[in-house]
Amino acid sequence: MVLCNRIPIHDRPSSPSFRRNPVKTKCVPPIGMSWSMEDYCQRQQPVDLSAFPQSTQEFLFQLNLPSVHPFCDDNDFHFDETVPPMGPIGLERFRGQNLFQCIISMWFMIAPPLLAMAELWLRLFAGAFGPIGVISLTARKIRLLLVRQYQVGIAKKRNNKTNLSIGVILTVASSLVLMTDTLYVLENGPTFGSVLFVISVIVAIQTCLDANLEMAAVFTLGLVLLSIQMTWDGIENKLVFGNKVDQVNVSEGLYFSSSNELVSRLVSHWPESYRRYDFDNGATQWLKTGDSRTGVPFLLNHLPKPNWHRFFLEVDKETEQREYIALDISFPSNGYDFNKPVYMVLHGLNGGSDEEYIRDLTYRRNAENSTVIVMVARGLMDLPLRGWSLFNGARTSDAQSAATAIRKAIGDEQALIGVGYSMGAIVLANFVASYGPTCPLDGAVAISGGLDMRYQEHFSRAQRLWQPMLSETLREDFLLGKWGRRVMARLSNDEFLKMTRATHVTEIDGSAVVPYNGFDSLEHYYREMSALGDIEHEGGLIPMENDGKIHNVSIPMLIVHAYDDPLITWRSTCQNEGFMHPENLANTGSGNLILLLTKGGGHVGWPLGWVPSSQKWRWMSDISMSFASALSEAKGFRPVL
Repeated sequence: MVLCNRIPIHDRPSSPSFRRNPVKTKCVPPIGMSWSMEDYCQRQQPVDLSAFPQSTQEFLFQLNLPSVHPFCDDNDFHFDETVPPMGPIGLERFRGQNLFQCIISMWFMIAPPLLAMAELWLRLFAGAFGPIGVISLTARKIRLLLVRQYQVGIAKKRNNKTNLSIGVILTVASSLVLMTDTLYVLENGPTFGSVLFVISVIVAIQTCLDANLEMAAVFTLGLVLLSIQMTWDGIENKLVFGNKVDQVNVSEGLYFSSSNELVSRLVSHWPESYRRYDFDNGATQWLKTGDSRTGVPFLLNHLPKPNWHRFFLEVDKETEQREYIALDISFPSNGYDFNKPVYMVLHGLNGGSDEEYIRDLTYRRNAENSTVIVMVARGLMDLPLRGWSLFNGARTSDAQSAATAIRKAIGDEQALIGVGYSMGAIVLANFVASYGPTCPLDGAVAISGGLDMRYQEHFSRAQRLWQPMLSETLREDFLLGKWGRRVMARLSNDEFLKMTRATHVTEIDGSAVVPYNGFDSLEHYYREMSALGDIEHEGGLIPMENDGKIHNVSIPMLIVHAYDDPLITWRSTCQNEGFMHPENLANTGSGNLILLLTKGGGHVGWPLGWVPSSQKWRWMSDISMSFASALSEAKGFRPVL
């Protein structure tokens, strides 16, 4: 059955304002119960250019893109009947499974995110629970000694005994986290957690003996045995605190090539205060690890939606698919400024222009008369797709198409700065490296991404603590949601089952993204995704003499990463030695790669002040601004500052 709907059709602009044609009738196919092309087209509204200042009209005229999705603006458009429709799948996700298998699948969908969240909360509060618990139990012991009430100091009521047992277990467990967790060791060093754990065990045993806490004593003994297993390295016969693979032996700071004249001028114009993140420069002092520096900003920082205007850009022009991505554009209140940098933003894995940190960047840069353009990846934020080519992290051609279109509109006398966050940062770095001298950007800032995602495959801490929540959103909203029918059609029963039971993003990549897009393996996918992916590893190190696309980076590209990033390991950006040591990376090719490494900051975090919500994501947003300003001044454009 084909549904017909009266949809307004408009022409491309032949003048600074769009002309509205009479309403015409066209037919669109039914797409599913929860998502339909008909409903999508009904929501489309053309942008009225006459409402904009003259400078904005001129820019949009040069950009020359439709503001109504061309799928809704084409009487001859039709979906490929061989491609499954858009729309979520329901009970079909349990295809081929009996009742017992369905229960197991439901367990894998529900339990891992809940367990991960519980452990994450323990780790977030361990920094407070450990010291407070030790002080409380020690004070209790002193009080009993002073009043000589060894036998009567503890109430005989069962509920008090239970609460005391919980306090003992929580104190020792929190101290164990402080001693063995990689991020706490990075923050405090190994001594603090080790001493605290020993003290917590001593006071816990004394408390158990005083109050006859048999169960708490058993748990304490178990935690002591666990601590030995977690800290003793049987191969090297020594104690190791935290994951020794993730131990950082590289100083934080800015790494760049002094032999590159443009980069040297850029750094000379770049105030050091903008590129330092520490307590002396306003970092939030009560957030102690990358977990809290990541989670708290997302919990507290909220901004209203900017005034986005959406336009559609055709990609895959060399094929017959005629797919489109979206450009969400936010202009300064007084109109487009031809003298200020334009920011092209690439968003994170599950997001788009609605991501809070992108809103923060947009408000701050609009206030300086800069225009912000977010490239919404194909298939995200309600975008329809005609064929099979859903978003994947290895595709860089869409970014090239978007940057080329923007460059054509603004000309060569205005700075175009790419900004990427998380997955967007990974794509941005790979895009700049892959296209080399043909990249249309003047500069790029990749925040919390990575240069070699092969190291991410074995980042077990993120896979256990953070990725279960991300994978659940990715699976429900993307793989089983809007694109569920197409994913189900391309995956085998075994691959589909593994995807529905995947507990972290790496598992989803291996079970779904790899086979759906035709990659040979997970390693192949991560190689294609990475700016350093075409450089072969040898014995864990990478020889400097190898050629690779990273040597073709032809614009200043800033890589920003925190050593305490809990989602993407810092080792995907740099290493303690070898080719990926930051000093060596900064001198690859013609020296256009710049690395800004901070000890703290988390993943897309870097909170500031005692009340982080008051400053939102200012540090991150100002990194992009100050870099753009320094680059503009170094190249002779008008600076922002």
